[in-house]
Amino acid sequence: MLLTLALAPLGSIAVYSEFQGWQAQEKAAQDAMLARTIDSVSGPRALLDSAMVSAMRLGAEAAARIEDTTACSAYLAEYIARSGFYSFAGFIDAQGQMRCSSTSDFIDFAASPDFQHALDHPVPSFSFQPDGAVSRRAVVIANRPVFDGDNLLGFMSVSIGRDRFDAISPPLSVDASDKITYLINARGDALTRYDAPEQRGLLPDADLLADLIATPQRTLRAQSAGGQKRVFVLAELTNGQLYALSSLDPDQAVPAQNVPYWQLGFPVLMWLASIAVVMLAMHYLVVRHLRQINGELRRFALGNRDGFRRLPDDAPRELREIDTTFTKMALLIRRDEIEQEDALREKTVLLKEVHHRVKNNLQMIASILNLQIRRLTDPEARAILQGVQGRVRSLATIHRTFYEQKQGSDSYAKGFFETVLKETLALAQSDMQELDVETAFEVVDVPHEKIIPAALLFSEALSNALKYALPVRPGAPAELLVTCCNRDGDAELRVRNSLPEDAPVPDSSGGLGHELMTAFALQISADLQIGPVQDTRGPGWEMRLRLPISPGPSERAALTGRAL
Repeated sequence: MLLTLALAPLGSIAVYSEFQGWQAQEKAAQDAMLARTIDSVSGPRALLDSAMVSAMRLGAEAAARIEDTTACSAYLAEYIARSGFYSFAGFIDAQGQMRCSSTSDFIDFAASPDFQHALDHPVPSFSFQPDGAVSRRAVVIANRPVFDGDNLLGFMSVSIGRDRFDAISPPLSVDASDKITYLINARGDALTRYDAPEQRGLLPDADLLADLIATPQRTLRAQSAGGQKRVFVLAELTNGQLYALSSLDPDQAVPAQNVPYWQLGFPVLMWLASIAVVMLAMHYLVVRHLRQINGELRRFALGNRDGFRRLPDDAPRELREIDTTFTKMALLIRRDEIEQEDALREKTVLLKEVHHRVKNNLQMIASILNLQIRRLTDPEARAILQGVQGRVRSLATIHRTFYEQKQGSDSYAKGFFETVLKETLALAQSDMQELDVETAFEVVDVPHEKIIPAALLFSEALSNALKYALPVRPGAPAELLVTCCNRDGDAELRVRNSLPEDAPVPDSSGGLGHELMTAFALQISADLQIGPVQDTRGPGWEMRLRLPISPGPSERAALTGRAL
């Protein structure tokens, strides 16, 4: 689109230039036809112009001698005799009376339509009479008004016989229909070629002829009065008085008046070719290199850190600079990533080592407590130390789970809680009665800083549940339900054990286990609920922990992306 807009002015100029060139050629061809038309009637035109000049001179002389009609007529007769071209001259006064003529005839033209038209339009004019009023033969008459100041005195008429025009006109061609030229007056009357009836059909009709006379100096393709397709050329010879009209066969006409669209379309083709060349050049010089850079950027963004494909040496310098800058940036980022990976790997190894050593120390403490328990004989003291030993073992289990986990993200809480449950059940298996365990763990995102207190709370809740779990019905096993799920954006941990209605209710407020669980819940800002429940499973005792959790890794990445 931008290329089209950029090349549009040049294309418009080219189309306009072609159109102007065609118009110039068309005008030159029309001017040539006009010149040939004018040249073909040069002889008759000169004769008519001389007749009009003679009428002007004779009009002044006749007006001066009008009182002596004999002397006036003698003067005109002598002038006609000396001219050799004119056949008659006569002066018609403003009343339509011709009393001075080269033949000394007196003629009344007062009732003549031509005379009335001349009175209404007293201007120089030419007319044709197939049967002259005096000479009784075909003549062309030059009429010129005679004025004394603003007073119209009359009209001076000079007649030229048709034979005079034949003497100076070029002969007709064998096929006169190819081209024929007429002299016409301002009213469209033909002054020459009048005696060729078969050629009158080559003239335009009256309306078309009037239109041509109104706007002369032009060519027009139209039908003639005889219904033939012709090319008409009208040239103005004398302003508003005399015209030359040519009627040509269309095959003989020089110009073709239809716009040459193929010539105008050539700039359009050049414009399209220019766009194609520019697009190819853009593709070869810019687009293909940008695609390569974009591909490398996408590979890098998708995590592919292999070697980067550099631009060729023939690429533009600016693009090679961009490619070099990107490559350097990618190498720096890769170096920083490697350093971060090494640091994270080292940190992970150290953290696992810490958990491993803590687990070993806790197991050693549990073993020492076990030795001490064996030495004690007081049942109450033994029970207290056994409780401490169980909690120490739970801590050891938690730390062992930490360093054995393969994934260090928040989403490993599910497997962590499952491992704690499995280890706790394994430790308590020797002291347990028949127990039906049901679990339902979902993937939850628990932050690292909250996982240990939550695990300790979970371990304490399991210990209490295993301690107080009893069958609801005789002969039925005791039940233990453990679930971990997402609930309205929080992580919900639930431990429920079956407990008959008549069984003693565990102390939910004063025991050490309850105090520990409450302390752990406060540490991680969790909501802790402990107490009896009655549901579709029957009576029981339940611990329910709701832990507000931060967004998961994918959610944090999305939030980070929106923040950026």
